[in-house]
Amino acid sequence: MDRGDIEQRLAPWGDALGPDREAYTNHVLRVLEFCDALHLHGGGSVETRPSDREEFVVAAVFHDLGIWSDGTFDYLAPSIERARADLAATGHKSIEPLVSEMIDEHHKVRAAGKASSPVEIFRRADTIDVTFGLRRFGLPRSEYRRIAAQYPDAGFHLRLVKLSGKRLVTKPLSPLPMFKW
Repeated sequence: MDRGDIEQRLAPWGDALGPDREAYTNHVLRVLEFCDALHLHGGGSVETRPSDREEFVVAAVFHDLGIWSDGTFDYLAPSIERARADLAATGHKSIEPLVSEMIDEHHKVRAAGKASSPVEIFRRADTIDVTFGLRRFGLPRSEYRRIAAQYPDAGFHLRLVKLSGKRLVTKPLSPLPMFKW
């Protein structure tokens, strides 16, 4: 995984991300690192690391982007549409169903498949990051701390808290529309 590659993929969204650009970039990088750690911890090989696979990179780059690109906290559908457009433009349309599912299920409360499935690895990785490592799915705390230190939060979690609060006030009956059972 190359930070430069992630930054390049996010470059078209720089204006939309605004001051949250570093926070979101680091979140994407942490999620990819947690995907790798979960994969390796589960017996996967270095040769098949998620961060080297296009479906994981695209899902990571776009999974929360709709918050900024479309200005909504109900962001799964816009994030999926942005990912689909990117996949079509880059000739990776064949992985569109998997990437769409990875994004759509990343806030599912229950497991989204077998622990080794791409959808479940991605869901778990995002959960590890969003919960500050309180939920680690067997990943050692030291591994969480190493990754978190490598890619600082830069205000990402604070932004999520502020957005959640705003959504609660404006849509009290649907405060967290991205969560699924």
